[in-house]
Amino acid sequence: MFWRGLPQQMRPFSLASKKPNLHLTPLQLEQLEGRQLLAADPYVIDINQLEAGSYPTQFTEVNGSVFFAASNGLVGNELWGTDGTSGGTQLIKDLSPGKSNGFPSGLVNVNGTLFFAASETEYEEKLWKSDGTSAGTEVLQTLGFIESETLVGVNGTLFFAASDGSTGLELWMSDGTSAGTVLVKDIRPGMNGSSPEDFVNVNGTLFFTARDGSAGNELWMSDGTSAGTVLVKDIRSGSSGSFPGNLVNVNGTLFFSADDGCVGNELWMSNGTSAGTVLVKDIRSGPNSSPISDTINLNGTLFFAAGDGSTGRELWRSDGTSAGTVQVKDINPSGTSSPYYLINVNGVLFFTADDGSNGREVWKSDGTSGGTQLVKDLYSGGDGSEPRHLTNVNGTVFFRANDGSSGSELWMTDGTSAGTVLVKDLLPGSEGSAPSRLANMNGTLFFRANDGSTGAEPRLSDGSSAGTVQVQNIHQGTISSYPRALGSLNGTLFLNANDGSSGSELWITDGTSAGTMLLKDINPGADSSDPFSLVNLNGTLFFSANDGSSGKELWMSDGTSAGTVLLKDINPGAGSSRPYDLVNVNGTLFFEADDGSNGFELWMSDGTSAGTVLVKDIRAGANSSSPNYFVNVSGTLFFTANDGSSGGEVWMSDGTSAGTVLVKDIHPGAGYSYPRDLVNVNGTLFFSANDASDGYELWMSDGTSAGTVLVKDIQPGAYSSHPEYLVNVNGTLFFEANDGSDGYELWKSDGTSAGTMLVTDLVSGSDGSYPTTLINVNGTLFFAAFNEDTGGGLWTSDGTSAGTMLVEPLLLSGESSILPMNLDGTLFFSASDALLGRELWVLDTTLTPLTVTGSDAGAAGTVRVFDAAGSEIDSFFPYTEAFTGGIRVATGDINGDGVMDIVTAAGPSGGPRISVYDSETGELITGGVSDFYAYDPSITVGFFVAVGDVNQDGFDDIITSADAGGGPHIKVFDGKTGAVIIEFYAYDPSITVGVRIAAGDVDGDNRADIITAPGPGGGPHIRVFNGMTGAQIEGAATNFYAYDPAFTGGVYVASGDVDNDGYDDIITGAGAGGGPHVKVFSSLDASLIQNFFAYDPSFTGGVRVAAEDLNGDYIDDILTAPGPPGGPHVRGFSGVDLAELASFYSGSSTNFDGLFIAGGLTPLDNFPAAPFSSPFLTETENTTPPEEINLDSPTAKKSWVEDTEEFFQSAEEIDKLFSG
Repeated sequence: MFWRGLPQQMRPFSLASKKPNLHLTPLQLEQLEGRQLLAADPYVIDINQLEAGSYPTQFTEVNGSVFFAASNGLVGNELWGTDGTSGGTQLIKDLSPGKSNGFPSGLVNVNGTLFFAASETEYEEKLWKSDGTSAGTEVLQTLGFIESETLVGVNGTLFFAASDGSTGLELWMSDGTSAGTVLVKDIRPGMNGSSPEDFVNVNGTLFFTARDGSAGNELWMSDGTSAGTVLVKDIRSGSSGSFPGNLVNVNGTLFFSADDGCVGNELWMSNGTSAGTVLVKDIRSGPNSSPISDTINLNGTLFFAAGDGSTGRELWRSDGTSAGTVQVKDINPSGTSSPYYLINVNGVLFFTADDGSNGREVWKSDGTSGGTQLVKDLYSGGDGSEPRHLTNVNGTVFFRANDGSSGSELWMTDGTSAGTVLVKDLLPGSEGSAPSRLANMNGTLFFRANDGSTGAEPRLSDGSSAGTVQVQNIHQGTISSYPRALGSLNGTLFLNANDGSSGSELWITDGTSAGTMLLKDINPGADSSDPFSLVNLNGTLFFSANDGSSGKELWMSDGTSAGTVLLKDINPGAGSSRPYDLVNVNGTLFFEADDGSNGFELWMSDGTSAGTVLVKDIRAGANSSSPNYFVNVSGTLFFTANDGSSGGEVWMSDGTSAGTVLVKDIHPGAGYSYPRDLVNVNGTLFFSANDASDGYELWMSDGTSAGTVLVKDIQPGAYSSHPEYLVNVNGTLFFEANDGSDGYELWKSDGTSAGTMLVTDLVSGSDGSYPTTLINVNGTLFFAAFNEDTGGGLWTSDGTSAGTMLVEPLLLSGESSILPMNLDGTLFFSASDALLGRELWVLDTTLTPLTVTGSDAGAAGTVRVFDAAGSEIDSFFPYTEAFTGGIRVATGDINGDGVMDIVTAAGPSGGPRISVYDSETGELITGGVSDFYAYDPSITVGFFVAVGDVNQDGFDDIITSADAGGGPHIKVFDGKTGAVIIEFYAYDPSITVGVRIAAGDVDGDNRADIITAPGPGGGPHIRVFNGMTGAQIEGAATNFYAYDPAFTGGVYVASGDVDNDGYDDIITGAGAGGGPHVKVFSSLDASLIQNFFAYDPSFTGGVRVAAEDLNGDYIDDILTAPGPPGGPHVRGFSGVDLAELASFYSGSSTNFDGLFIAGGLTPLDNFPAAPFSSPFLTETENTTPPEEINLDSPTAKKSWVEDTEEFFQSAEEIDKLFSG
C-alpha cells in the first residue's frame, strides 16, 4: 500500500531539525473536501467477526413514540426514536457531533415531553428536552454533572440531582425552559454536595435521601421551593446517617428501609412529618439487619423481600403495622429463596425465587401462603431457568429465561403452567439471544436481543412468534476486538485483542488478515490475560499479563507460543505486582511494580528472573511512589514519582539506588506538579507540569534542577493549557494544548517560547479538535482529531497549517481509540468503522523511489521512468517526437495531489517551454502550473530546471536557468499560481556559459535554497541563494569551488541529505573533460563527505547527478548518469558507504547521447505491472500545440514573460523551436 501526500523520505520539510532533500519536497495536498488523497486507503483487519449491535437502552414512551439510546457505528451512542417500524426508526439527534458519544441517559416522560441528560465532553453534562424532532431536541442547561438515575416527574415538574461546578451534587428542577431549570436548594453548601438520590413522588411531594453535612444521609422532602425542601427526620442522630433506601409510595404513605443505629436496616414508613416517620417492624430482632429490598405496592399492601434471621430471605408483606408485617411464605425452608423482580400484574404478584429444589424460576402470589406458588419449572432439576427482567404488558408477563435447550430467550406467562411458553427462539442453540431492556411501550413489548446475524438490536413483540420482530438493524457489521497495547518484535506486530472466544490475549500480525493470529491464550478460555505495556528488549518482547493463577506479572516472549512465558512472579501467589510503563533504556528494562510489601516502586530487569530487582524504594514502606511516564533520554531514565515529601515530581535514574534522584521540586513542598507525557527531543526532556502559579504548561529539562524550566505559559496566568500527547518528530516537539481561545489544538515547539506555537486551528473558535495519540511515523506526524465536517479521523501534519490534512475519516474517541504503533513505516492503529466495529487498522506510509531520465541531444527527446529495481514503468515525449535537442528533468509535487510530478525543460534548439507531467499518467498535470514559457520564446539556448518549496507553502515551486549562450538568469515561479517569486543573476550578467541548478535546504530554515554552478567555460564555482530573495546565503558551503578552479568543463549539481544530519548536502558532478568525478559536500562545514568516480575514470564525457533514497533507510543516495558520448548507464550509490544500489540502462545500450537524471519518491499505484520491453512502441506524445497555451491573461503574461522582452511570435514560429 502506498499513501499519497507523504513527504518524500517521510520527513516533513517544515520541521526544524530534520529536513528532506528539496529535489523532492513534501507531497502536500490541497484541501479537497477536507481530506488527504490516498493512493491506497488504510485497511482493516477484522479480528472479532461476531456480529455487532446498536445496544439500545432506556426505552421510554412519549406520545406514542418510543425513544431510546443506541449507536449505529457511524455516530456514537445517541438519541433515537421509533414508531415500531424500520422506516419509522431514526436518529433523532447526534447530541455530540463528531465527538465520541452523547450517552443520553435518564430518559423520562414528563407530561408529554422527553427529558434526559447527555454528555458532550468528559467535563460537562447537559440537560436536554425533546419533542421527537431534531430541531425540537434542545439543551436546557449545561452542568458539570447530572445524576441521570434521579430524573423524575412530579406534577409536571422535572426533579433531578446535578452539580453546576459552583456547588456539589444538589437538588434541581426544570419546567422545560432554560430559565426554569434551576437549583432548588443548596442543601450542603460547598463542593461536597448533598448527593440527593432515590427520588419518589408521593401524592405530589418529592421524597428523597440526602446529607446536609451534619445529619448524615437521611430522608428529605421537597415541594419545589428552597423553603419547602426540608429534612423529614434525623433517624440516626449525628453524622453517620440512616441511609434510607427502597423508597416506595403505598397509597400515599412512604415506605422505605433505614438503619437507626439500634435495630439495623429495617422497614420504616413516613407521612412526611418527623413524628409520623416511624419504624414499622424490627423483622430481624436486635442490631442485625433484615435487610429490606425489592419493595412494591400491590393493591395497597407493601410486598418486599427480607430475612428474619431464621428462615432466610423470603417474601414478606406489610399493611403498615408491626402485627401486619408478616412473612408470606417460606419458599425455601432449607435456605433462602431471595425473591427478585417483583411486579404487579392485575393485582397478582409475580417474581422469581429459588425453592431449593427447582432452582430459580417464576413464581406468583395473591398474598397468602397457599396462593404463593411456582408458575412453571422451565429448566427441570435444580439448575433453574434464571428468569429475569419480568415485565407486565397488558396482563401478560414477559421475561428472559433459559430452559436448558434454547439458551436465554424471550418467554411469557399468563400465570399458568400451560400458559408459560417460549415466545420465539431468536438464536437457535444453547447460547440464546439474551433478551434485555424489556419495557412496556403503550401495550407493546420492546426489548433488546441478539439473533446472531444482526447483533444486539431493538425488537418488539405482540406475544406471538410471528409478531416478534426486529425494529431495525441500526448498527450493521461485526463486534469490536478492541486491539490495544501494541508492540513490535523482529518485524512482527504484537497486540492485545479479543476475538470473542479467548478473551483479551496476545496476538501477532504481519499486517495481513491471513497473517493475524492468536499467539498464546495465556489465561485459557474466555477469561483475559490482558497483555499490556509491550516493549522490545534486545530481541525479546516483555509485557505484563495475568495467567489466572499468578496474577498480573512480568512476561516475556520470543514470538512463539512455547517461548511466551512468565519471567518472574514479583508478588508471589495470586496477588498481582501489575508491572506497568515498561521501557528499554540501553538494554535494561525499567518498569513500576508492587511486590506486596513496598508498594508500586521502580524496578529493573536484564531479562532473567534473578536479574529482575527493585531499584529503589523511593517512598519507604508500604506506600507507593507510583513511578510513571518512563522515558529514555540519552541513556538515563526519567520518570515521575512521589517520595512522600516533595509530591509528584520528575525523577531520574541510572539504575542504581544512589543514582535514582529527584530532578527538581517544581511545585515546592508536598504539593504536586503532576508532570506527565515525558518525551525525549534530541537529548532534552519535555513534559507537562504545574508549578502552582502558571497552571499545567510545557516544561523542559536537561537533567539538572537549574535546567528544568518552563518553556512557555501557553494559557497565561493560573489557567492551564494542559499540553498532552507530546511526541518528537525529527527534533520538533508536537503536542495538544489549549491557549484559552482556540480550544484544544495541535501545537509545536523548538524549545523556545517564541518557537512554541499553534500549528493550525482545525475547529474554529474555542471548541477545539482535540488532537490525541500523536505518533511519529518515519518523520511524519499522525494523530487523531475531530472537526465539524468529518467528525473523528486520522490526520497528518508537516508542522504547517497548509500541511495539516485529513488522511481518513474514522470513528475515533480519544486515546483508547487509536493507540498507534509504527512498524517499519507501517502505521498500525485501533479505530472503528460502521461495519466492523473497533478493529486493527493498517496504513502503509512507505513510498516508492522512482528514477527519471531525460535524453540528451541527438535522439528523440524522451523521458523515461524507472522503479528501484531499474524496471522501466513509463516513457513519453514531453514535446514532439521530432524534437531532438534533449530533455532536462526535475521532480516534485507541483499540484499537491500527492503524486510525484516530472518537470521538463528543452535543451538547445528548443524554446524555454517548461512542462509538468504526472508521473503516474504521463499526462500534463491539472490543478497547478503545467505548461508555460519561462523566458522569451525566441531564446533557443536550452534550459535547466529544478524544483523546491522556496516559500514554505507546502507546494513545490519551479526554478529555471539558461544553458550555454544565455546569461546566468535565475527565475523562480510559484508552483500554485505561476507568479514570478524572484529573478536574479547567479553570476556576472555578462557571463554566457549557462547555469546548472538544484534546490535543497542548505541552511536549515525550512525553505528550499537554490544551488548554482556554471556551465562549460566557467570555473567550478558553487553558490547558494535564498529562494525568496535571491541573496546569497551565509555559510561554509554557500560559495566555494567544487574542483580545481582551473577546471572549466562545467559542473552539474544536486542536493540531498547524505549524512543524515537534517541538512541537505551539495552533490556535484564534473562536466565534459573532468571525468565522471562525483563529490558530496557537507552543508554545515563544506567538508567532503564522498569523493569518487561513478564510471571509469578515463571517461571524459562528464557525469550528471541527482539524489533520492533508493533503499528506504531515510538517507539520500546518489544517482548518476553519463554525459555524451557515454552509454545510458544509470547508477545508484549508497549515501552512507557508496555501495552500488542501482545499475541499469535507460533505453538502448547503443545510444551514446548521454542522459539527464532526477529522482524522487511517490506512491506507486497506477503504473503498469511490468516494464515496457519496447518503450518506443508504448511512448505517448504531448500533442498539445504551443498555440493552445493561454498567454492572453495579463496575469500570466506578467508572470511568465520578462517585462523587457517582447512576445508577439506566431504559433508557427514557436513550433519551429521544438522541431529542430
